[in-house]
Amino acid sequence: MKHCAAGVVTYVAASAALLVFVGALAVLDVEQSAPDAKILTFGDAVWWAVATITTVGYGDMYPVTPLGRMVAAALMMSGIAVLGVVTASIASWLVQRVEETSVAAAESAEQPVLTEVGELAAEVAALRREIAELRRDLAP
Repeated sequence: MKHCAAGVVTYVAASAALLVFVGALAVLDVEQSAPDAKILTFGDAVWWAVATITTVGYGDMYPVTPLGRMVAAALMMSGIAVLGVVTASIASWLVQRVEETSVAAAESAEQPVLTEVGELAAEVAALRREIAELRRDLAP
């Protein structure tokens, strides 16, 4: 599972970085020449994209053009999808760990019972032999 989790983390981190980069470039291209634009530099665009994809949304940077707002909406949806993958991966890992722990606990609790059942079976067999001998001795 560690290898799989590392792969998912790498994939999600790369996807998030790519989304931030592409979103920043797209919104900068649309917004930088708009009147009353808040996003004027690549640094502003990256800051806005990170705040948007993480769903923080400080409000200090925001698109003012319709096309810029469409880019923002797409980035918001993508951010939610990436967050969903992260959440699902963590939940899956936790469920697997709990399952492994439960199986190990059940197996360790099972062993003393199996030992006792074996001892009881041996004792019952010994008692049957004794009863059989007593019946032979008492037979006319």
